[in-house]
Amino acid sequence: MSTPSNPVGRPSSAVYRRRRLVVGLGLLLAIIVIALIIGRLASSAGAENDPAGGSAPAATDSAATDDADAASTDPSPDATDDATVEECDPGLLEVTPVTDADEYEADGQPKLSFTIENTGADVCTANVGTSTQVYTITSGADVVWTSTDCQEDPADQLLTLDPNTPVSSTPLAWERVRSSTDTCDDEDREPVVAGGATYSLDVEAAGSPSVEPKSFLLY
Repeated sequence: MSTPSNPVGRPSSAVYRRRRLVVGLGLLLAIIVIALIIGRLASSAGAENDPAGGSAPAATDSAATDDADAASTDPSPDATDDATVEECDPGLLEVTPVTDADEYEADGQPKLSFTIENTGADVCTANVGTSTQVYTITSGADVVWTSTDCQEDPADQLLTLDPNTPVSSTPLAWERVRSSTDTCDDEDREPVVAGGATYSLDVEAAGSPSVEPKSFLLY
């Protein structure tokens, strides 16, 4: 058997260097490509987490949060608020005259007042101020004294009345004298007859007059 004319020998060192250079460049290129891919993936993930493109987290709108908290903590309207309760029907109001005693000695001044009661089934409001109050004292058919004859600065007072719950007024003193619109500035008003005389008190309030008078004696 003949020997080949061009036997293959070991590659030279120059060939090895060229191969190593090519392999090294290939690895470097692969690393660069991988780095670019990783960078793009990271950028895409960041864009999804921050649509505005900023690196800082979005700030919380504290004003909107406060408004929401305020709306959730606001109390509901009071069911018995005067603005939502209907006005009382005067026909369902019961006014009762009151005196602090049934009889008075010569130096005793009767204290006059009244109670007002809502006899209806529902809560209602009534103006029970001095602008609607009229106290009248009579002796038989004689009208002796009326609170409105010389009244000054009458005022309104809106009151919420629960059903079947009497409310009392502030007492006022009667000086045991007659009244008239002509004697408001007269300090020497005519005193009424005493000695065991009977007098009756009637009261009107919130447009509702008392049904029964309150009788008392003066000595």
